[in-house]
Amino acid sequence: MISSFDVKNLQKFLKNFYTAVGIRISVFDDEFHLVTEYPETPPAFCALVRSCKQGLSGCKHCDQEAFQTVKKRRSTHIYTCHAGLTEAVAPIRLGDGILGYVILAHMLPKERYEESLKNALQKTQALGFTEEQIAPALKKIKTLNLEKINACVEILNAAAAYLQINNLVKWNTENVASKIDEYITMHLHERINSDCICKSLLISRTKLYQISMQSFGMSISQYILFKRIEKAKALLKEKNPIALVAERTGFSDYNYFGKVFKKEVGVSPTDYKKTNTP
Repeated sequence: MISSFDVKNLQKFLKNFYTAVGIRISVFDDEFHLVTEYPETPPAFCALVRSCKQGLSGCKHCDQEAFQTVKKRRSTHIYTCHAGLTEAVAPIRLGDGILGYVILAHMLPKERYEESLKNALQKTQALGFTEEQIAPALKKIKTLNLEKINACVEILNAAAAYLQINNLVKWNTENVASKIDEYITMHLHERINSDCICKSLLISRTKLYQISMQSFGMSISQYILFKRIEKAKALLKEKNPIALVAERTGFSDYNYFGKVFKKEVGVSPTDYKKTNTP
């Protein structure tokens, strides 16, 4: 997880939000794990749906798809969940990075109420519930006209920004540094640059540079080179052919690898191999 949440104050904010808007809101971290929500207990309809294995699985899958859509689009996504309710997800953004997600959930549109009600009943009956079981709980779901739903989505966007501005969510620098190091290690044989790291970890270039300087004591490009050279040293000590070492450390040009290695280490790969292998 690359984000860190002030859960105590976040819960206060969600309670105030619910008091003002009357809609349940949930906050998830950058890895799609629930941080907190208010009210803490879901509506009776959702609790019933989640009481069966297939329903619970559907809820989790639906949330994951919504998160992935927002992650890709980097903007708010309004959708109908697997049980027929209207929901919206907004990203909590900092620059180009995404710190987490906010879900505005469990609504039905007034304009298409009967149609939406019928759709939700059909979806839940397919899970094995009877109309007598599901209808009373479904009719308690909050109904809003489309104008109000769109207004709530705008408030949701403002809420996501508020969380970041007021430090209710921020970068977990130690974890981000660990993930940066892990990403570089796993991709040493490929072309690596700041853009691909930022895209993979959903952080801004500015934040990447700051964390690199703070955690590694050098720029990200210098750290990538440092990791390549350290890996090359280890491979040379294992008596691997120099061409293979160059390939596995991301150098497509054998001669260029030799020049860079000598500049950084002080000796050629051949000499290093001779003096560091039994």
